[in-house]
Amino acid sequence: MMAGVGSWLLSITGASVLCALADGLMPAGPVRRVGRLVCGLMLLAVILAPLAQLDLEGGQRWLEEYHLGLEDRTQELERQVDEQMKTIIEQEYAAYIVDKAAELGLTCTARVSCRAGEEGLFLPERAEVSGFLTEGERERLSLVIQEDLGIPEEEQAYVEEGELP
Repeated sequence: MMAGVGSWLLSITGASVLCALADGLMPAGPVRRVGRLVCGLMLLAVILAPLAQLDLEGGQRWLEEYHLGLEDRTQELERQVDEQMKTIIEQEYAAYIVDKAAELGLTCTARVSCRAGEEGLFLPERAEVSGFLTEGERERLSLVIQEDLGIPEEEQAYVEEGELP
């Protein structure tokens, strides 16, 4: 690449020197004007010569590959963002359950699993609540989880504090 640029600059320099020499040797009048026109066209041809050697198809292939790689990277980043958002939303739902339990006078911890719903929203689908809860406390908390989060009772699991992995 650099050798090609060096060669190109050497060609421009050589053509410029040749044009300057020809300009100095030409007699005044119409011959000099035509000579300058010819020298100008020659310099233009030397300057634009690398354009004739461009590999446009190779450039187009590179651009297409770059575009595909960019699309793949964009999809990967979107997937990573979705995973991170899912984790955050699951933690927020779990915190909500713990807060609602505290309002009921209960102490527990919660874990929530979400799924991607329509329009890319993450909706809670399963809840695991651990703590020492009586049957009545479980029923009250289960009703709150059902009404507020829409998690059906069969998707709610209640375990003793030490049973969660």
